[in-house]
Amino acid sequence: MADELRHRYRDETEAERGEPAFTLDRRELFGVLGAGVLFTYRGSAQDAVSTRLHFADDGSVTLLTGKNEMGQGPRTILTQAVAEELRVPPSRVKVVMADTAQVPDDGGTWASITTPLTVPVVRKAAAAARKLRLGAATDDLTPAKEWKVLGTSLPPVGGRDVVTGARRYSTDLKRDAMLHGAVVRPPAHRAKLESVEPAEGVIRDGNFVGVVAPSAVAARKAARQVQAKWTSEPLLPSAALPDHFRKTAQVPDPNPNVRYPALFQHGDVAQALAAAPHKHEASYTLEPIAHVPLEPRAAVAEWKDGKLTVWSGAQAPFLVRRQLAQAFSIDEANVRVVGVDIGGAFGGKQNGECEIEAARLAKAAGRPVKLQWSREEEFTAAYARPAGVIDVRTGTDSAGKITAWEFRNYNSGPSGLRCHYDIPHMICAHHRAQSPLRQGSYRSLAAAANTFAREAHIDELAAIHETDPLEFRLKNLADARTKEVLQRAAERFGWGKAKHAGVACNLEKDARLALFAEMEGPKVRRVVVAFDPGAILNPDGLRHQIMGATIQGIGGALFERLTWDSSNYTNARLSKYRVPRFSDAPEIDIILIDRREIEPAGAGEAPITIVAPALAAALFAQDGKRRRNLPLLP
Repeated sequence: MADELRHRYRDETEAERGEPAFTLDRRELFGVLGAGVLFTYRGSAQDAVSTRLHFADDGSVTLLTGKNEMGQGPRTILTQAVAEELRVPPSRVKVVMADTAQVPDDGGTWASITTPLTVPVVRKAAAAARKLRLGAATDDLTPAKEWKVLGTSLPPVGGRDVVTGARRYSTDLKRDAMLHGAVVRPPAHRAKLESVEPAEGVIRDGNFVGVVAPSAVAARKAARQVQAKWTSEPLLPSAALPDHFRKTAQVPDPNPNVRYPALFQHGDVAQALAAAPHKHEASYTLEPIAHVPLEPRAAVAEWKDGKLTVWSGAQAPFLVRRQLAQAFSIDEANVRVVGVDIGGAFGGKQNGECEIEAARLAKAAGRPVKLQWSREEEFTAAYARPAGVIDVRTGTDSAGKITAWEFRNYNSGPSGLRCHYDIPHMICAHHRAQSPLRQGSYRSLAAAANTFAREAHIDELAAIHETDPLEFRLKNLADARTKEVLQRAAERFGWGKAKHAGVACNLEKDARLALFAEMEGPKVRRVVVAFDPGAILNPDGLRHQIMGATIQGIGGALFERLTWDSSNYTNARLSKYRVPRFSDAPEIDIILIDRREIEPAGAGEAPITIVAPALAAALFAQDGKRRRNLPLLP
């Protein structure tokens, strides 16, 4: 299972990881955890040995995991998994997370994989430990119908610390004799450093220039005074991106064994399109948007005896460890990344940009250095959700059945690419392209873009056939669970009674979901979401994920976009970049469908995918205008 985690859910652009390396030996690990028994679990002959559970003399149990907590609830879910299988109260379970010196590599905290992949590994380890420690006859997992802790709404572990301000994040970190750093940023998005005037405290490493000082204020002041010369490349205007993406497009990778395949096809699409009595084609575009986490990223780096330790809010501590080792040409065993709770990330804190910068400053200074990005740096130095253009061509018969589907995504990504409608002739392809902007993962990756284009096109087909959008979807779906979420949400919403309403559905990350929305002018008035993830491990936690993703999705659907001139972003601050406010939050009604007999799917990403198409449909119902570009409002 550990190998499968790394193989199936590594970043597409990265080489496969090696086996986890621990920089603490067994004796040192006991020193960290305290006296007791350390339990190691081997899930299968193919798995690496994963050090998982520590049983202390006081009766507490400590779980070790490479996952990190950023508000989506893995600490709580994993606590429940251990408590369930060991038959202990959740209060006796502690979770050590994201410290590469102590924990196994569970893959990054991304892609909604904690629930479907890490929870089973933890449950199996706990069940095996139960057998050994308690003399149980078997280490089989507890059947879902017998759950006492899983399936219940355990409040967030450590939630009180979050709301009272006691929780410490990367911005709160301190080390003895610590200096503060600041980076000299180029004046343009695409720039190369030509020269820098030498001065006290100025550090240069290739294209990197930074300074250190006794305080963060002094460091930023010193950075502003550094005399550096840069050469820059002009940026393409936003309107030129669709044609640019098409012109620089690559042939889709046909490999089906990657994390997100770039090509799905069956039947003869060309022939089916030629024979279809009704044909329709349209293009859909989306602008890049920023992650805007509540906490700008920060890191503290310290070198000692040739070894590097970095403390940060890293989504993927083992990935960051590898990047640090590569950046400084040292062995991974000499790098330790200590992950702390993350104040929001949404895919934006997967890589180690800030950690590498802090380590460069600390190495040159010979002392621990803390680097904290400003809010503006979060916009300009980080990557954004990719822009993209999606071209769709379809054929339908006289009865309104879709017979041919050609769907081509340029640049924004292959996640959520596959069409879940019952279509005999289909091709769904993702074409990599050259982007003038830094781009990377964003919550749901490209699934939000692909779902927007797919569901918006379905609405247009329904209109062509003068069929109710809900009825048209049900006619073209074969999956019973997707039909059920549509029908149950429609009934709760009162579909057909609301004047300005829209609908969208999806099958994403093995979950089925549907969303109905009602608009009143530019504001979302109410939303009904039905969500079927299989077995539900924590109902309240799931509701929180759906609610948060829905509100975040409203921003990307209606008004979030990064703007730029010929050289740099022009709205890289919250006074100019619009994110959802409390006043934007609609009434949200959530229907959960708990299928205990089905393995649970993740829920951190899926709900955001259906917001934009439902709102586009509701706006069309309001004024009769088709909107094919995100964001939907001026």
